[in-house]
Amino acid sequence: MRRPVLLPLVALAVSLAACGYQPEIERPGAATGVSSAPAPVATTGPISTAPTFTPDGCPVGDPAFCEEAAFLANALVVSDADAVFDLSRRVSMNCADLERDVFPQCEDKGTLKGYVVGDYRGYLIVTGPVDYRRTLGFYVEAVDDEYSDEFGGAQMQILGVSTCGKGSDTSYHLVYLVGLGDPTSTLPGARFLGTYELTKEDGSWAIGATYVGLYTDWQLVLDDPLTQIACGDIQPWVGATPNLNPAQSESQPTPIPATGST
Repeated sequence: MRRPVLLPLVALAVSLAACGYQPEIERPGAATGVSSAPAPVATTGPISTAPTFTPDGCPVGDPAFCEEAAFLANALVVSDADAVFDLSRRVSMNCADLERDVFPQCEDKGTLKGYVVGDYRGYLIVTGPVDYRRTLGFYVEAVDDEYSDEFGGAQMQILGVSTCGKGSDTSYHLVYLVGLGDPTSTLPGARFLGTYELTKEDGSWAIGATYVGLYTDWQLVLDDPLTQIACGDIQPWVGATPNLNPAQSESQPTPIPATGST
């Protein structure tokens, strides 16, 4: 089965730098320019009241990354989209230096500014602060407490961390499963698989991109999405308590695949 070719954000930055281009990158939380608050999305799933992820259990030997990743994992478990937003990095990129096959918006734009969102096919879309926060409002908050399948309940399952690249080109994907549904619709929920790719800029780790899609869509491009997403070899978080229900923890040991290149 065909596997999507996703260009990791670190590799993208390196290739642009080699061409003499330096994308403008704002620190996480510097999301100025949001003229109005996005419409709230009701959280339909249960909320965990106690953090379950600590830096000590992080499967990566980078304390600074582990601190950010633990915060992100706990924010996801408690459906805190605002915290995920604040951990995200805003970028500005010149389309003349980007591959249009990867960045389809460059067909009719000269510069892309905002937050990077990828899909199962490897396409990257850059959205503004309001649209990005609205996107997180669904993928982080719209947990459908009535949904269940062979992976367990709907609650956020942090499957572990997948490492992409080496040395200064390293990025890490926090991989997760979740059952989501539109709280304003009577349609049933669905299983989603995704990753948050954390990259390092100016000494700080932050979300450089988020990749997400229906689990069934990932199956169209990966033989086994749970072992091939991101860069594969997904390492679990040591000592993390089960994510809100036992059924989920039983399915968690399966490693998850990576969306970047090794």
